[in-house]
Amino acid sequence: MTTDNIFKHSALCSYFALIASLLSWILLAPHSDNFPIGSMLLLAMLPLLFPLRGLLHGKTYTHAWTSFLMLFYFSHGVGEAYSATEFYIYPWLEIIFSVSCFSCSIIFIKLNAKMRVKSHN
Repeated sequence: MTTDNIFKHSALCSYFALIASLLSWILLAPHSDNFPIGSMLLLAMLPLLFPLRGLLHGKTYTHAWTSFLMLFYFSHGVGEAYSATEFYIYPWLEIIFSVSCFSCSIIFIKLNAKMRVKSHN
């Protein structure tokens, strides 16, 4: 297993862990009645479904724009961690998994570009 594959799989693990933590946050944590669960699921999960196919196939371009998508989830987690009065674990999981996915995707892109340059020489 090459180094870039390790980071590709790490990014995928972080991506799926982020999905699982968001699902558990929305479905298990108590929310106010002002936020319907269906719309919260739609707003949280729909953006994460767009890059799924490209991430599974290891496409560099998809990893690049997924890293930008992770910035949204990072900022959401920071805002929730700052303003939440209870259930601190969910925002922190969102922060950890989004930073991990972001970092692993960026490293995968960089290593993949280096491997392409070496293969062309």
